[in-house]
Amino acid sequence: MRTVLYPLHLRLDARMTEFAGFEMPVSYRGIIEEHRAVRSAAGLFDLSHMGEFELSGPHALDLLERTLTNSAARLTENQAQYTLMCLESGGVIDDLIVYKLASDRYMLCVNAANIASDRDRLMELNHERADFRDLSEETALIAIQGPRALAILQSLTSVALTAIQRFRIASGSVAGVNCLIARTGYTGEDGFELFVSAADAAALFDAMLDAGRGAGLLPCGLGARDTLRMEAGLPLYGHELDRETTPLEAGLAAFVKFGRDFCGSRALLSEQTTGLKKRLIGIRTGDGKSIARQGYRLERGGLPLGVVTSGSFAPTFGRPLAMAYVSDPNIAAGSSLEVVIRGRKVAAEVVSLPFYRRRG
Repeated sequence: MRTVLYPLHLRLDARMTEFAGFEMPVSYRGIIEEHRAVRSAAGLFDLSHMGEFELSGPHALDLLERTLTNSAARLTENQAQYTLMCLESGGVIDDLIVYKLASDRYMLCVNAANIASDRDRLMELNHERADFRDLSEETALIAIQGPRALAILQSLTSVALTAIQRFRIASGSVAGVNCLIARTGYTGEDGFELFVSAADAAALFDAMLDAGRGAGLLPCGLGARDTLRMEAGLPLYGHELDRETTPLEAGLAAFVKFGRDFCGSRALLSEQTTGLKKRLIGIRTGDGKSIARQGYRLERGGLPLGVVTSGSFAPTFGRPLAMAYVSDPNIAAGSSLEVVIRGRKVAAEVVSLPFYRRRG
């Protein structure tokens, strides 16, 4: 599949790759250059492969409360929250963001690979009570991220962007295009994600590129998005999150609100009592050059300890970093371990997550 911005990516000489069933840009001018642009100036991303659902009516909130780990009842109008959808076992079906658009109207932004499974799960629990619409094909999503994102976007809209707080939303016109403007992101930087009609996406993307050209804005692909989110310690479904992993194991307890009967709540309450079977940690290799990649084994004292979930060269730090699950939930930062890289054991150290946290 291809997003509505596919012709634009070809025009910009993007290097394309397959991701979640979509042909997406992995980079334009290079992952490291694009990564550094987001950290120092701004980057522009096509996220139109993501899925969008709308739930409305008097039973919409009940469905969300039954399905998701975070409590949507805590949301005020024009507020968003990060949350997870779990199996009864506590394993993660998907992680997503819920936006409260009105008193009984919500939008869910879900991962591209999980659009069908998320839809099926919601329909299974809905019993045709809440009104449901799949907006994925008619909606495009464009993100602008980085320290200059606000100034660049403000030049294209009369909406007072400084008034939109983190995880808040507003409706307005950007470059003459009607958008839902969300102050959310997946890079560790400040920025905005714009939900827009697919028919208007190309014009909006071009206008944003033009507005940011003098400020160092670059179009960015999935390669930079992955290194940015990993530095920020943000989980990626299929890497840090899956149906065999719970939110508590992934360090996401802050997004699990007990005191209500949601799918997986009993298993997660039991896990709180009995303890975690594994825990997500950060690691860095001792030589500063060996990359611990997804699937590589971790050992300590010659015994199995865990497995790497994400690993890459981290441009902000000039060295490789990785995230991994270990079977010792009490392992502390500074602890030594080994990564098995192509049959060779490389010394590594446990590092606290996130690796990167922006100032302010």
